[in-house]
Amino acid sequence: RDSKDRDKFEKRIFEELMKMYESNSFYYCRTYDITRSVQRQCVQYSQEGRPLWQQCDSRFFWNMHMLQEIIETQKTIADPDLADFWIVPVIQGSVDIQECVLDFTDLGLDLSPMTLQGQGQSSKDPIKYTMTLISRRSRHRAGTRSKKRGLDETGACANYVETEQIIEFNHHRVSFVQVRGSIPVFWSQTGVKYRPPPKLDKAYTD
Repeated sequence: RDSKDRDKFEKRIFEELMKMYESNSFYYCRTYDITRSVQRQCVQYSQEGRPLWQQCDSRFFWNMHMLQEIIETQKTIADPDLADFWIVPVIQGSVDIQECVLDFTDLGLDLSPMTLQGQGQSSKDPIKYTMTLISRRSRHRAGTRSKKRGLDETGACANYVETEQIIEFNHHRVSFVQVRGSIPVFWSQTGVKYRPPPKLDKAYTD
């Protein structure tokens, strides 16, 4: 019986993991740190040259616990680059990249101040830019609103999400960051009970 219970438990855990990873809400990138905003990457320039996982924001490093053994091994093996290859931070949230075009030729506007004519771009050409939207959900105190509210002793806010809009145009990059989360106070509540209990009437035709 113990063996059957264990198999049943492992099967349920496996199904829950598959359901979670099939939700299309987990992302990773080997060439760009999607855990940090553009501002954080500019401020923390001293970390350049280090492996990507050592530069990332641990709040959004969702698979950190899963990779803990490899991270510990990386400190002792002769070739740490071998371990670095397998340590890839994964975020939960969303990533969307769109190539956008602004075409004002029909309006007869002079766009020369907004173009780089010295690089072969005419003021009459459509303006092309890239817009990226990244939402990062913190791995600390994540859960449904009915179970996770407020903050804990470390200041971690429940269901904290950082959303960044990045616009790239003519080798320039700007970003705008918004954050949201539960109310930043210590929160507790007892079970919700209605007195008298609500009565729901349903007709046979419904």
